[in-house]
Amino acid sequence: MFDVLIENGLVCDGTGKPFYMADIGITGDQITYIGNHQAAGDGNTPAAKKVIDAAGKVVTPGFIDPHTHVDLSVLSAPEMEPYLKQGVTTVVTGNCGYSLAPQGKETLYYAERDLTFLEEAGAADEDMNPLIFEKERGARALKERLGVDLDWQTFSEFAEKCARLPLGCNMAPLAGHSAIRTAVMGVDCQRAATEAEICAMEQEVRLAMEAGAFGMSTGRDPIYLPGPFAEDKEITRLLRRVSAYDGIFASHTYNYDGNGASDRMGGYAEMFRQADGLPLKVHVSHVHVMGMAENPAQAVQAAQKTLDYFARMRGEGLNLTYDVIPDPACADFTQVSFGYYIKPLVKLAGTRARLAEMLKEPAFRETVHAMIADGQLPALDACGETCWLPEFSILEHKNPAYQGRGIPDIAEEMGLEMADAMMHLFAEDPDMAADLVAPDFGEAVDLLCMDACAMPCSDGSSYAKETNLTGDAEMPLYPNSMNLSYIPRYLNRYGAGDDRVFAEAVRKASGFVAERFAIKGRGVIREGNFADLVILDRGNLHSFDEDANPLQDPLGIDYVLVNGQMAVEKGRFAGGGAGRVLRKGAY
Repeated sequence: MFDVLIENGLVCDGTGKPFYMADIGITGDQITYIGNHQAAGDGNTPAAKKVIDAAGKVVTPGFIDPHTHVDLSVLSAPEMEPYLKQGVTTVVTGNCGYSLAPQGKETLYYAERDLTFLEEAGAADEDMNPLIFEKERGARALKERLGVDLDWQTFSEFAEKCARLPLGCNMAPLAGHSAIRTAVMGVDCQRAATEAEICAMEQEVRLAMEAGAFGMSTGRDPIYLPGPFAEDKEITRLLRRVSAYDGIFASHTYNYDGNGASDRMGGYAEMFRQADGLPLKVHVSHVHVMGMAENPAQAVQAAQKTLDYFARMRGEGLNLTYDVIPDPACADFTQVSFGYYIKPLVKLAGTRARLAEMLKEPAFRETVHAMIADGQLPALDACGETCWLPEFSILEHKNPAYQGRGIPDIAEEMGLEMADAMMHLFAEDPDMAADLVAPDFGEAVDLLCMDACAMPCSDGSSYAKETNLTGDAEMPLYPNSMNLSYIPRYLNRYGAGDDRVFAEAVRKASGFVAERFAIKGRGVIREGNFADLVILDRGNLHSFDEDANPLQDPLGIDYVLVNGQMAVEKGRFAGGGAGRVLRKGAY
């Protein structure tokens, strides 16, 4: 007797091969039968505790997200509801260099947007991406604000801690280089490493790989501390260890060079140089063309330039793939107010409305300029490494003349510096929203997504869509729409047309990812594999990412099973907690 029998489904097995009609029998956590009892002349339905009629529906493998930051959220949100509701059953974690393990003796290495936590842990108001805290203070804030005990140090211990949680999805962890560096070097990690420190880091990589890590990630942008302080020789030495275990090298390559100039191609070149000569799988994280173009035509040129470079590197022997967020509005979060980016000013004023009134006064604007010069508002500092003003576009403003336009364009029209233009905009509408988006770069994203070496990703976390990540109503921040529906968007946009095209889109979001990251027994529907399965209504598949309210659950994902257990049933979250922490090499 099967535990679950899926009848009459159109199987799209994750290999890219044509669909076929079949029943799927599940026993325990495995697929134990694929066949068609009716076609075989057996009029009796095989015995099963639960039967799902999938007539008219497509059965796919559970989708695998190659780039998430679930390890930063799973301790307080282990259910992973937004992933399950879009059909994702396995997530790769530890990306961009910041895994949560190993942890050192001096510091807590952590990324969190909750403003109360940041204050209690010792972050400054101007910190855009605070990661390194004094350990005792950080641990206390972690416990008091988030209810999480800092009771792990090694990669293995963190994996065991996660395994005890009611995980919604499976986790395939990478070891983050920045976490390793901080664990070894402690608070004095923002400098070149010594030979002894590099040797200690090599040991941490070895321990992580032996504990089941699927590879190592790096984060190279200036704010991804302390990763940018590592020299090539350090990273190459660590990659030799990764290569010895046949792991993968994933990197958030730098968008800006050491002088603050936009240079995505230089970031790619650095990554490839660090991996040069090693028998190593190289995987570039969330490729995009932000900062490389000012209009759609330039964006297409930038995408083609990127693809041509990648093709040339593959021709020279580099074993290269990449992931891409399948949405030109590739922001990390959903913005409903610009207040988050000017936290020190909102805190100073008390409310956004009060700040808007203060910004109308010339004397206060001079105060703001003094704060910018003092490093308290890095997002507005045109001379700094982390100025994001050139990439901000207006998402919402009560003056429709500004809607959808970039800050540089508006500033030029006003005859003002970008910071002054932003202050003018905010003073006019304290509820304005702006973010790092390029909604008119759709054709460029299409090029990137359709390349044979590309796979889709969310760059998301496990928090539910209703979660205000800052915990502050004056500076709200919510999960990005791709955190809820990158799979439906990807399948609808790149799987439209005949069944062959759809089957290939499914493969690139499932079997291709499993093969690339060496995730055994998942990503493909075959007997003996784990029963991570999705039943979807292809005709009803819909993502709300382009709607006025993008934070809505997608449509068309009817059933999701994780390790044979029901996680979504008839479109509704069923929980279950059947996810596991996976180990590279283990089936």
